[in-house]
Amino acid sequence: MNEHLVFLDFGFFEIYWFGFFAGCAVLVASVIFCRLRKMQGEEYSDALDVILCAIPTAFLLSRLAYCWFRHASFSDGISDYFCLTDGGYALHGALLGVLSVILLRAHFSGKSAVKMLDAAVPALTSAIAIGRFAGITGFEETGFEVGSQGSSAMPFVLWSETDQAWVVWVGFFEGLIALILTGMTLWLFYNKYRLHAYGLKEGCVTLCFMLTYGLSQALLESMRGDSLFMITLGFVRIDQIISIVMAVAAIVLISVDYCKVCGLSVSTVMLWLLCAVALTFAVLCEFSLSATYLAPLYMCMFVSLAVMWMIAAWMFKGTLKERA
Repeated sequence: MNEHLVFLDFGFFEIYWFGFFAGCAVLVASVIFCRLRKMQGEEYSDALDVILCAIPTAFLLSRLAYCWFRHASFSDGISDYFCLTDGGYALHGALLGVLSVILLRAHFSGKSAVKMLDAAVPALTSAIAIGRFAGITGFEETGFEVGSQGSSAMPFVLWSETDQAWVVWVGFFEGLIALILTGMTLWLFYNKYRLHAYGLKEGCVTLCFMLTYGLSQALLESMRGDSLFMITLGFVRIDQIISIVMAVAAIVLISVDYCKVCGLSVSTVMLWLLCAVALTFAVLCEFSLSATYLAPLYMCMFVSLAVMWMIAAWMFKGTLKERA
């Protein structure tokens, strides 16, 4: 890493700015998770047990996932996996690590995994927001080139010494969405577990995360220039696939709950068809991307994914209204 990225230099040991912010993200997420578990009636010791297991597991799986999908970059083989200071961590690997710990903890303790996930989601989104904004210290999460005129005045545009051009800082949008999602999930959590709002079920916070983060990341991952690609299908971004699957799973679960409460109707089937068309159109836009039509295609993808979000939000709201 470059010297200007060093936060503290002890001579024999250096702490980089990104590492400092990553530590802050873990600390903030841990505090939020402990407080939310306490609001659910659990002891701090229970939350700390989850945190102490989740941190190393998330770190390990995030590194393994990155190395696995970037194996061609490691000329020295498995030994390169342990060069941790060179960077390289996959967010979805970390999320898988946290999910694994929560499911195992719930299984052996007899406690609700869904409630635990609801408490973990706002903590995770806050950590994601800090991590994405901190990416500027390592010039990470950058995307396609933009015009130079007036670019320096935009907070989401950076100058790339490598490309000698202004590039979109995708991490700015990822961090902004994660920050907004933190507020949304905290509001849902407070209404569910503190105010006990009628109509909100366990898992509503998790579904909000799966839907919103999944759809937004499906678009933003397409803009990044440092994505992880599938080994068998080299042109497909693995994080994009995971994001879409996560969002579609949330839409299915919301739809099932809506049908249980409101019943199946012709309008519901039409909404499903519209959602399927929107998803298909977004996929076609992804595979049609070219430098000539980049902005219009990204706009079409955004509109398509936004339609899917609004359909799911409408069903979710309709379910709450019927229960109330």
